[in-house]
Amino acid sequence: MLKRVFLLGAALTVMAGSLLAQKPAYQMRGNVNYEPQVVRVKFKAEVTQQLDAIMAEAAKDGMLQARGKALQVGIAGFDAASAETGALEMKRVFRPAGKFEARHRQWGLHLWYEIKIAPGQNLQQALNRFGKATEVVLVEPKEVYRLVDGYDPATERTAAVANYDAMVIPGGTPNDPSYNNQWGWPAVDAAQAWELETGHSSVVVAIEDQGVDYNHPDLDGNMWTNSGETPGNGIDDDNNGYVDDYYGYNFGNDNGNIAIDYHGTHVGGTVAAETNNGVGVSGAAGGSGSNDGVRLMSLSVFGNGAQAGFDEAFIYAAD
Repeated sequence: MLKRVFLLGAALTVMAGSLLAQKPAYQMRGNVNYEPQVVRVKFKAEVTQQLDAIMAEAAKDGMLQARGKALQVGIAGFDAASAETGALEMKRVFRPAGKFEARHRQWGLHLWYEIKIAPGQNLQQALNRFGKATEVVLVEPKEVYRLVDGYDPATERTAAVANYDAMVIPGGTPNDPSYNNQWGWPAVDAAQAWELETGHSSVVVAIEDQGVDYNHPDLDGNMWTNSGETPGNGIDDDNNGYVDDYYGYNFGNDNGNIAIDYHGTHVGGTVAAETNNGVGVSGAAGGSGSNDGVRLMSLSVFGNGAQAGFDEAFIYAAD
C-alpha cells in the first residue's frame, strides 16, 4: 500500500511539473478587436545578444524584413515558430531610447517585439505556436483601440447632476466667464479644494488621447515643453529616441506634429485650463491665474486617421 501511494505521489509530481513547464498562450477574448496579423512576444534575457546583432540589420524605421519565406534570426525555437506562421517582419515594441536605453533595458523593455505574420494565418494558433518557443517568456496579441462616438454633453450633465440649479456656487470663485456653466466643479466642491491647492507647475500630466491644442488661449500657459528639443528641425536634439517632440509626441502618426483634436483638448482643459485668468473655463489643476498650473504633455495616440503607441506613450511620460 505504501509503495502504491509513493508511486501515485511521484506520478502526480511529474504531471504537475509537466503542466507548470507548459507556457499557456494568451487566450483571446471574443469582445476585443485585435490586429489580425500581429503577435507580440517577450524574449528571455539570455537571447539579448542575438537580438541586438540581428536588429542591427533592420531598416531605419527599426523594421526587420524577412529575406526568404519567413524571418530567421538565429534563435532556434523562435525561428521554427516563425517558419510555421510565415512571419514577415519584426520590430521592437519600445524603440531604442538613446539616453534612456540603459534604463529601459533594466526594465526589460528591449525584449518586447512585434511580429507580423502571413495573411490568412489563424491568430490564436499563431499565439499558441510562438508561446511554445523556448526563448519566449510571454506572448500576446495587439489590441485595437478606437474612439467612441455618441457623446452628448446635455445628457451627461443631466445624468451627473439632477438639479444643477439648486447647487450653490461658492463666493470667491474663479473669474473665468464659463465657470458657472461647469456643473462638475460645484458637484465635487472644487472651490474648497482650490483653497488648499490650485495646481503646481512642477507637476506634469500626460494626456494620452487625441492631441491637445497647445495654442489654445486657455491652455498655452500650462503646456509642457521639452526644453532639450528644438521644434521643427528634424533632429532628435535631446537623444531620447524621438524627433521634434516639443509638446509631447504624435504616436498615431509617429512624428512630432501633435494631431490636435476636440477630445484631447477637452480632456486637457478639464485637467489644466488656466483657472482665474478671465478666459474660457476653469481647470481642476489650472493654477491661480499666473500660469502656475500643472503642465500638460500631449501624447496623441489617436493621430490623423491612425492610432498607435498606447504602450510607448506611458514609457515616454515616465522618462
